[in-house]
Amino acid sequence: MSRAYEPIFPGRSPGDDLDEVRDRFEAAARPYLSSPATWLGWGLVLPVAALLQPGVQASRGLAGSVMLWSLAILAGGAVEAVGFLRRRTPAHGGVAAWALRTQGNLSLVAVVLSGVLLAADQARLLPGLWLLLLGHSLFGLGGLASPPLRRLGLAYQIGGLIALLPGIDPLLAFALTTGPANLGMAWAVWRRGRGPATSPSR
Repeated sequence: MSRAYEPIFPGRSPGDDLDEVRDRFEAAARPYLSSPATWLGWGLVLPVAALLQPGVQASRGLAGSVMLWSLAILAGGAVEAVGFLRRRTPAHGGVAAWALRTQGNLSLVAVVLSGVLLAADQARLLPGLWLLLLGHSLFGLGGLASPPLRRLGLAYQIGGLIALLPGIDPLLAFALTTGPANLGMAWAVWRRGRGPATSPSR
């Protein structure tokens, strides 16, 4: 019976394969772990947008809300892009491309589900939905590259669950999750940059 649990390919243990996967994901995630600026940007942009949302919705309606979040994503993305361009960090082949395609597919799912919730007049569930989906991506894919990314994903998922609870202000929960979580990630990246050159996935 014990032979049924032996590796299919002799000479390589499952740990060897996992180490190789982690190394590849670490290389693919290196642009995101090179500077705290990206995480500082998201740690400010996302909570501010969430706190402004009720006032914008009341005065400008759905179109104003869409514009607010579009500008927030553009602002956070611009900070991220500037960091990438300044460091000229090369892409890391198939793993990076696969991760981006997976994230893009997850975003498409989130958009479709968001439309369904809006059509069902359940907009209050949107912050929790996005926190859960982003947290799932960060916990699963990011966790293979860096423990801080895994903790960030877990924080997002916990915040998403809280945002779905009755009686909880979902936008406030979103703000109180994304702000501290991303600022904590920025701190982890800054400390890693000042410390000895060690692998973040170990």
